[in-house]
Amino acid sequence: MKAGSGQRVLVLNAGSSSLKFALFAGLARVWHGQVEGIGTRPRFLPGGEAAQALALPASTGHAAALEVILAALAARGIGLSGIAACGHRIVHGGARFVAPLRLAGGELDDLHALRALAPLHNRFGLEAIDALVRIASGLPQVACFDTAFHATVPEVASRYALPAELHEAGYRRYGFHGLNFEHVTAALAERGGGTPPARLLIFHLGNGCSIAAVRDGRSVGTTMGYSTLDGLVMGTRCGAIDPGVLLALQRDRGLDADALEELLYRRSGLLGVSGRSPDMRELTRSDEEACRFAVEHFSYWAARQAGSLLVALGGLDAIAFTGGIGAGSARVRAQIVAHLAWLGLEIDAARNERNEAELASAGSRCPILIVEADEERVIARHVHAALRASHA
Repeated sequence: MKAGSGQRVLVLNAGSSSLKFALFAGLARVWHGQVEGIGTRPRFLPGGEAAQALALPASTGHAAALEVILAALAARGIGLSGIAACGHRIVHGGARFVAPLRLAGGELDDLHALRALAPLHNRFGLEAIDALVRIASGLPQVACFDTAFHATVPEVASRYALPAELHEAGYRRYGFHGLNFEHVTAALAERGGGTPPARLLIFHLGNGCSIAAVRDGRSVGTTMGYSTLDGLVMGTRCGAIDPGVLLALQRDRGLDADALEELLYRRSGLLGVSGRSPDMRELTRSDEEACRFAVEHFSYWAARQAGSLLVALGGLDAIAFTGGIGAGSARVRAQIVAHLAWLGLEIDAARNERNEAELASAGSRCPILIVEADEERVIARHVHAALRASHA
């Protein structure tokens, strides 16, 4: 069999409270699921179906979650010996790792050194890699980085106005959600006969949110920066904030670094504004004024930051929505497009309510599109490419 042509590849996507998996034969998804609620109420969802959920011990961490997944695969007759390689989503690759990386000893040590860049994200993916090294040391593993897609952003857009030595030490804008931005760009290229829209804005809206400006298939700007805190309002993250507020909170409220981290990552965003929930589905169902305002605040700032990215694009040929909110919330999409009506954008209300792939009305100046998120397929494609390269 030609390397990568139909081999089974396991893809792992580790988050702070979940471990998602997808098994591919070639690029065909064979099975998928996740362990969610890690750290609170862990449960295994085979096939991603809540109706089939299996409760797990409260002590279940990411390494134990991986064992649950491997046991479930084995029960279906798929052991590690039948898997050609494993691909991993790693949130932060720093300035060094700008392409998928087949892991060996030295590279794995270098990845562990990047933990400090994304302390709430990188360690979970690395724990899954380490666990597989212990369980199956000979299994090829490939790390795929969420920051890599934004390596093409020019320095004028990626540099902070800080002293040169801090920039050289790595304090710069990186951008995230790159694997899904890569997927959306490729999907729209397929729809468009081989090339994506020349000047494209992609709204990745979920629990984490960012927008990418993609020109001729390459990222030229994004709303996230050094960390996953910057940019848009998110489920529990505040998005862009005046650094002076942080200094004032330290001075006036006595908040140290740990307290600020807790506030900005876990108590802000939709949860902080609404005082009720970080879940957009719950907020859009509620009649409470605070929930209504949280949805409007989210949409306003998404549109406002999208406007700033038009400078990087030099115009607009299409916008695309992706992610759980982007592909699932007609109300949010309608509000964002309404704020951008000055661009000549106009959404078809019926198509929008049906979550159709194309949402623009006949009078819209450019397309308004939905693309379902699929980071796992992008990772599988990169793993097969790495396997082919190793057999070349």
